Amino acid sequence: MSSVQEESVADDDVTPSNSQTVPETTVTLSTNDTLVEPIKQKWTVSLLISIIIVVASTSFVMGVNIGGPNLYNGFVTPWARGYPFPCQKEDNTSQWIAREWWNCVYNDTRKNENGFYYLPEVPKNQLITQGLRDSLHNVLFVIGGFIGAYSGQYWYKCLSRRNAIFANMPFQIIASVFMIITLYIYHGYEKADPNQETIDKARKHKDVAIAFFYISRFLSGFAAGMCCVVSTSYLNEISPRALRGTVGSCHQLAIVIGIFIGQIVGLPWILGRHNTWNWGMAWVGLLSLIGAVFIWTLPESPRWLIQQRKPNEAAQSLRKLRQSNDIESELIEIEQEETATAKKELGIGKVLSSKEFRWPLITSLLLNAAQQLSGINAVFFYSRDMFTLAGLRDEKVFWGILATGVINLIATLVALKLIELWGRRPLIIWPLAVIIGVMIGLTIFIVVNSRNSENQREALAIVSIVFILIFIILFAIGLGPIPYVFSNEVFAVEACAAGLSLAMFVNWFCNFLVALLFLPLQSAIGGYVFLIFCIFVAIAFVVLFLKMPETKNKLLPEIEAFWK
Repeated sequence: MSSVQEESVADDDVTPSNSQTVPETTVTLSTNDTLVEPIKQKWTVSLLISIIIVVASTSFVMGVNIGGPNLYNGFVTPWARGYPFPCQKEDNTSQWIAREWWNCVYNDTRKNENGFYYLPEVPKNQLITQGLRDSLHNVLFVIGGFIGAYSGQYWYKCLSRRNAIFANMPFQIIASVFMIITLYIYHGYEKADPNQETIDKARKHKDVAIAFFYISRFLSGFAAGMCCVVSTSYLNEISPRALRGTVGSCHQLAIVIGIFIGQIVGLPWILGRHNTWNWGMAWVGLLSLIGAVFIWTLPESPRWLIQQRKPNEAAQSLRKLRQSNDIESELIEIEQEETATAKKELGIGKVLSSKEFRWPLITSLLLNAAQQLSGINAVFFYSRDMFTLAGLRDEKVFWGILATGVINLIATLVALKLIELWGRRPLIIWPLAVIIGVMIGLTIFIVVNSRNSENQREALAIVSIVFILIFIILFAIGLGPIPYVFSNEVFAVEACAAGLSLAMFVNWFCNFLVALLFLPLQSAIGGYVFLIFCIFVAIAFVVLFLKMPETKNKLLPEIEAFWK
């Protein structure tokens, strides 16, 4: 019988609740003993602080980088094309900001003698290719994301769980510094029609600035993709089994809060203006810098310490997280679940080829693909374009964007309760079924509204926005948090790093496809683009209905039994 001896470490600052303190003697934990029923597991201050520090410095930052740039596209697009002056704006909302803050006039062609007062129109035969170029910064963000997600398994091979989170933070710090630099070395603030000397001076360092901008977006994406692996694994491993779903969902909750705060900061009354958008996309680096300091105050993952054959340190970490000395039963449970640590950690090739991991892998990959191919990031990357397409104008677009953030946040908060009350499977299956109908309805309203005259569009625009908000609610209670939770629950420990990296890679690759193709497809087929999302959601519904197990409060053998 194999055993691990654990020396109890005294913790004078911790008072056990509901239990008698374990004396400082040696306790033998056997992986062959019957699993001890765990004590009632509750939230503790230490657990909450650990979650807040991790998600605020990684997941929240990711959310801001998703939601914020959408508000700045109207400034970034002409700037990246080589037209940096205040009145050179293309869409209705950006022109409204230019009129309000820079006194621009859009009905006097005499002001455009040098060709740099207004933004030149894109020829119709170049709309698709220009759409691809305009979306490049979002494309680079998601390319960085799936590379960062794929790299997660390698960070785990050389670093502990906590140290891997720390390694994530310098990428965002550097990205923020580069983003700040961009608008200082290449900008145009001339309100009138600029002369050639002013134009040449403004564009002198254009290529360098745009290179800094694109590198910044790539690094932000890399940090975001990496955090989807390293942060979610740490949260899963420090959480009690009874709270595993809720703690795992805190990653998605922080992303949603980040999206909402990013939307607020991006309003023109704050940083969403011609001369301040770089700060709107850079300020989150401060949170990564703070996180890089406070991460060292957190306990290491007790599960990882058990894997490393460090039972004493694991017990100490678990005491700090649970704020109790009565951790024997949970430590035994962890040890029993980690009996697979004797096996060699599997690489991606082995996991892909193994029949044992076929269905855990397929369901995880499909969940993560469906999360992105449902169209959610089309909403958050390009909601300005979507609301304009639906029929909103001027400042009303901003209220529509804020509505998406508020609804997303409220629905995610509700999901934190539902995910442990109803489980994972119902919150995926039934919202997916309703999303299919919502997408069909949204397509119909947008296509019909696009054929109406300008003064007849607002009524149907409101209906279209209601459909978008319903879609966000359905997404937030299921496809938002559950792919991160589920992917951490269904793999044996020797396959966990590779399986999770593959899942996050697919997640970010599908995100890449949406970022790359949404604007060109929207230019080519208009509102019918949502039918493409509808098809992917329908495929995911059928497969997951048949093959997705419930994982709520279940041990790995119970989950695996579903597929046998």
